[in-house]
Amino acid sequence: MMGVERMKSFYIIANPHANYGKAQKDWQKVKKSLDDQKIDYRSQETTKVGDAKEYSMSFLHQLKYADYKRYVIIVIGGTGTLNEVLSGIKEADVVNLPIGFISVGQHHQFADEIGIARNPLIALKQILETTEPEKYSLVQYYETNHEETGYFLDSYSIGLGAMLANIRSREKHHWLRNHIKWLADFINLCKAYYNSLDSFKVTLRIGHKYKFYKRAFIVNLRNHAHESDFTSDHDPLDLVIIDRVNIFTFMIFLLISRFSDPLKLPFVHQFRANNMHLTVNSLEQTQIDSREVGGKYNDLYLKMVDYPLWVNIDSVSPADRRKE
Repeated sequence: MMGVERMKSFYIIANPHANYGKAQKDWQKVKKSLDDQKIDYRSQETTKVGDAKEYSMSFLHQLKYADYKRYVIIVIGGTGTLNEVLSGIKEADVVNLPIGFISVGQHHQFADEIGIARNPLIALKQILETTEPEKYSLVQYYETNHEETGYFLDSYSIGLGAMLANIRSREKHHWLRNHIKWLADFINLCKAYYNSLDSFKVTLRIGHKYKFYKRAFIVNLRNHAHESDFTSDHDPLDLVIIDRVNIFTFMIFLLISRFSDPLKLPFVHQFRANNMHLTVNSLEQTQIDSREVGGKYNDLYLKMVDYPLWVNIDSVSPADRRKE
């Protein structure tokens, strides 16, 4: 390990409850590796939603100016935990400390797209072998109803998708998910569908053009800035709006989604842009980066921004990145 890397100190925010508590074992493996290598770090574990944001804000407010270039924040958890830490850093408004990410949640979309290894010890290697931060694109939104600025790295869901996540988070019987996952997913999907019976209106503005949808029940925003086929003319902000359909048509849609492109269906509408204005003026279930925020009104101005991440993607082979 190079000397310059040993000069870095790490402040770790770990969410041991991620992925139904399975993240605890991953965190202990990472902790042992850090101790064995005598890496300089301090850590805090989250116990509830909001802790990660509070910890990152508190750390930055206590950090001395002389230590700005010394510290890196490492997040061990899911994308929701990473989102909280990012939000805390931005709200503290002190310095954009680089973030290292070890993805141990249920979903790895953002980590997969930028090349962070799924195996926590290999992801740690990517962090420890970094010498300079790399800037990666994320989405900034300004929500006018609450005069709130926020960010998402992977996804922002309104309607059925967020309702489905809410139902999954309240699951009490994990036996079915562990043994017959497809059946558990199907049951939860049916629950989400019948809990999302009311459609809602969506107004979209891209540039000077407006689109109006009166019967939406799924709105999904995705950050595709780090797709492998990224080119200079690629519009990274992806929006899909799906109109309310009956249960039989919806099942056909799900079947098509598994084997073909559902975007050609007449009730599915897709848009790609660098920035957009999206309005849902009704109280709808909302989820940001796998983090539930409950029912809320959404009047969003969205654009792409950059943030420094502390990760050396090429320090491990593509095959090693895919190892669990």
